[in-house]
Amino acid sequence: MKQLLALLVTCVAAGTLVACGGSSSSSDKSATGPATNAKGEGKLNMVVWEGYADPSFVKGFEQQSGCQVNAVPAGTSDEMFTKFRSGGGGQYDLASFSGDASVRAIKSGAVAPLDTSKLTNFSALAPQLQSPGFNTEGGKHYGLSFTWGANVLIYNADKVKQPPTSWNALYAGSPYAGKITVPDNPIQIADPALQFFSQSNPYAISQQTLNQVTSKLKQQRPIVRKYWVLASDFEQLFKSGDAVIGAGWPLMTNDLKRAGMNVKEVLPKEGVTGWSDSWMLSKNAKHPICAYKYMNYVTSPATQAKVADVTGYSPANTKTCAVVGATRCNDLHITDAKYYDTIKYWQTPVRPTNYRQWTDAWATVKG
Repeated sequence: MKQLLALLVTCVAAGTLVACGGSSSSSDKSATGPATNAKGEGKLNMVVWEGYADPSFVKGFEQQSGCQVNAVPAGTSDEMFTKFRSGGGGQYDLASFSGDASVRAIKSGAVAPLDTSKLTNFSALAPQLQSPGFNTEGGKHYGLSFTWGANVLIYNADKVKQPPTSWNALYAGSPYAGKITVPDNPIQIADPALQFFSQSNPYAISQQTLNQVTSKLKQQRPIVRKYWVLASDFEQLFKSGDAVIGAGWPLMTNDLKRAGMNVKEVLPKEGVTGWSDSWMLSKNAKHPICAYKYMNYVTSPATQAKVADVTGYSPANTKTCAVVGATRCNDLHITDAKYYDTIKYWQTPVRPTNYRQWTDAWATVKG
């Protein structure tokens, strides 16, 4: 584990992470993608966030392309990064990296630049998602933006009668002590840094702030029922009644509602962190034609709408609005750049404190 953490820090130390939404829009002329109209290799291996290879839309892709999908879920960005690089980086063709791992993947040399001329929906992506700093470097596009969203406060409305407005509902003094669940993820340190310690960039915090956050999280630990890794862990805690409130993703809200539970989500007043995810291709991909076909399929407006149905996440393709209608387009903030900018998207900490320090701090929180 320590060797892995040293590798992660080395990967990101080579360059400064840039904020979401702003690098050069120049396109890479050197990347040459496969012949996407040709017959695929018959298989596609991916490591993904839950919901990104749901049968509701994957079956259609398999029938259309002849590419059989093998998708392995990851619970954290660290797990996704590790799995993607396993076996020399040739085991998986695609990964759906968030911003706290995508730059690591670029710096490590694990991913190949994409040929945007072969990405049929690239020009329809929201402007801030065409060449963002978390998947574009030196004019080269190493990732194709897919979905984005906020980390939300989710609660069982049958048990939590007063809708919470503050993240304090998850910390010491909460009336829901023992019924709380939060992510088992060092990047979680950014949340209290933003929400309680006035850090405008919660991924670039001092040692003093890291110490303050660690102290607050240690005070939280006794009232946490369980730290969740997978979305299914979170959902099972709610279904069993072991948790009634927690920090999660809209995917959990969607799944629990479909299961018949009266759950709701809010964006508390202190602000939110979030993710903006990109499809990234292994430089050693064994099935590149199928990989490009999948990227084109899942970023099409019709499939983006299906992904939103499953996950509740915001699609990157603005033409999805024509599929979901004006009301849902507004609810998903598909064309709302101002809303996009209110979320503090995951980045890998580099300085003043780095990811290894965050991971060590998180280990002391967990005990």
